[in-house]
Amino acid sequence: MSVFVTVGSTGFDELISVLNTREFLQSLRTRGFRGLVVQYGASGDQFRLPNEISEELGIAVTGLDYAATGTQQHMDGAELVITHGGAGSILDALRARRPVIVVANRRLMADHQCEVAEELGRAGYVVAASSDTLARAVVDGGFLRLSSFPNADPRPVGEIVDEEALLALV
Repeated sequence: MSVFVTVGSTGFDELISVLNTREFLQSLRTRGFRGLVVQYGASGDQFRLPNEISEELGIAVTGLDYAATGTQQHMDGAELVITHGGAGSILDALRARRPVIVVANRRLMADHQCEVAEELGRAGYVVAASSDTLARAVVDGGFLRLSSFPNADPRPVGEIVDEEALLALV
């Protein structure tokens, strides 16, 4: 079983640093995960895996920068996705039908990532965590009890386009 972590194209040093810790790596092992793929974006300097802890715990680690990654393929192959709070990354993980833990980057754009994560968490689609609570969120296993995110219904958009096209002809 594997976990995919993504921070998108920006850096998220706080999240990447947590991944290096015994507490986080032990939380993965406790839940039966043996693989960890980390897309570290601009936080490559903080990525220190694999390390002696991951090796001791038997967790195989792969690191990818943003340009080299096939994010959707990694999400599709993971049993758990841990993502920053960017709406695009969250939606990609939800559409892949993977359990999602969102760690919002509180340093970006007036805390908007927290608002998105908390609202989706209240709706039961994701587990909202912080860098400080990530290991506990993995151990607690709330991600195993999430609701499936509904598929988008493209009909309303099509109906609006059709309506506007007819108005343009009149």
